[in-house]
Amino acid sequence: MDKNMKKTLTALALGSTLMSTAVITSAAELTDSFDVLLNLQSSCTLDSTTDLDFGDQTDADVVAGNIDAANSVTVTCSNGADFTIGLTNGANFGDGPVATERAMKSANASYVSYQIFQDSGRTTAWTDTDDVAFNGTGASQNIDIYGRIPAQTPTIDAADTFNATGLALTDTVTVTLTY
Repeated sequence: MDKNMKKTLTALALGSTLMSTAVITSAAELTDSFDVLLNLQSSCTLDSTTDLDFGDQTDADVVAGNIDAANSVTVTCSNGADFTIGLTNGANFGDGPVATERAMKSANASYVSYQIFQDSGRTTAWTDTDDVAFNGTGASQNIDIYGRIPAQTPTIDAADTFNATGLALTDTVTVTLTY
């Protein structure tokens, strides 16, 4: 091998080494980051309602009045979530003996008025304009509702007759959960 060829091969070898070294040393590492986001909203569920059942009563019991019953609405709302419960006045409001009260009605036109209260002492009425405020706990909560049939003479329609099971009177109240 002649001297020029040896120089060329050495130069090529050295250049090749320098090029591979330059590639390795010229590599760059870039970094950035991103946020992981969540806007967690409160939630509520209206889990169940029970009937406000005054049971079996005689017309004499209704005349004497103050027949009490209670039921509950069960809700689950996020811990710390504010919510309200509202009740309508019922499907038969104003149809009974007192035009400003809820009424249970027969299939015809027999009526007995009743009232709904927010407290067990039955001192604070619950009307359709009352949205009662509560605070969620994250667990199931029972919201108690208290009913009373005040003293009155039942209105009995001529088309209704008492049979062995009595005379069924009903009303439907709608519950609204707002959060």
